[in-house]
Amino acid sequence: MENFNANERVLICPLGWGLGHATRIVPIIDALLKKGCEVIVGADPHVVKLIGLRFPNLNCFVFRSIDVTLSSKGQQTFALAKIALNLISRTAAEHKELKRIVVEKQITTVISDNRYGLYCKGVKSIIITHQLSPIFPKPFSWLKPLGELYIRRKLKRFSECWIPDCDTEPRLTGELSSKAVSIPNAKFIGFLSRFSLVEPEPSTGGLDLVGLVSGPEPQRAIFEQQIIALAQRLKLRSLIVRGLPQTDDAASTKGKITLVPHLPDKQLAQALASARYVICRSGYSTIMDLITLKRSAILVPTPGQTEQEYLANRMSQLKLFSSCKQDSIKRISIDDLEQSCNTKVSQNQFCSSHFVVE
Repeated sequence: MENFNANERVLICPLGWGLGHATRIVPIIDALLKKGCEVIVGADPHVVKLIGLRFPNLNCFVFRSIDVTLSSKGQQTFALAKIALNLISRTAAEHKELKRIVVEKQITTVISDNRYGLYCKGVKSIIITHQLSPIFPKPFSWLKPLGELYIRRKLKRFSECWIPDCDTEPRLTGELSSKAVSIPNAKFIGFLSRFSLVEPEPSTGGLDLVGLVSGPEPQRAIFEQQIIALAQRLKLRSLIVRGLPQTDDAASTKGKITLVPHLPDKQLAQALASARYVICRSGYSTIMDLITLKRSAILVPTPGQTEQEYLANRMSQLKLFSSCKQDSIKRISIDDLEQSCNTKVSQNQFCSSHFVVE
């Protein structure tokens, strides 16, 4: 891992797909600030708002990645194909834009989270990704070798590739990081969790259910409505975090259900630790957060999003979490929730390492 000096100006740019890429840069920002570096964040508007809430004195500006819209149906093949083409196109454009930003802001190091165009000659360029071997939808599974080749060629342009996972088996990422050994600049850096420095206080008698909603529309809104229906059907005292930090909506309560657009890390960690049940997406950053809190949950992958489907299945096979398909939420019972609550989640099953700046 690269060493960092106190006089460095570090530009961090996460992908704007959902909130996972944004939340997992929180421990990196925190560590760099403690090291004495000057940190600047360039990201999509909703990420800028989220990071600004966590670090109000940080220099943030809008540096867009891609706009992501999924289908309202379970099949996402064509939506994902369109996103992939847009991503490739945007990669070239953002590389050109980055060169101007580096000169203008006198950047000495660039850290990109899954933005493959953000490397620049003459400065340290680091990319964070756990997707070295992408999983394609079945009609396009034959493209997997080409996808791996594309990623390998892009990664060569960076000084280092940081993989947010442990370097011992069994790794959380499984197949997704299986090609790491063949990539010379790839390094496992431990978990990246916004809760790594948060210690929730033990609490009892709290919420029955916490629902974490995230991801692109319209699937984000569909998931939110299904969790509301679940809470109403089972008469659960529930908190639903809508994954909308960019909005100024106030918290609202109807019956036993409270909806909030966003929660600060400490409050969210406390809610997750004290709730009896948790239901959320199976995004990789969310999984790292839950394991850091030693928190069980029911994982619900975004329909048709192959990486989340793979991770949900892998976590079930490792007996870390329960999982179900989105269209099965309406059939979840109290017994199902109780079973998920009894799942034992321990980071020690993997390793005890989190990201550390040298």
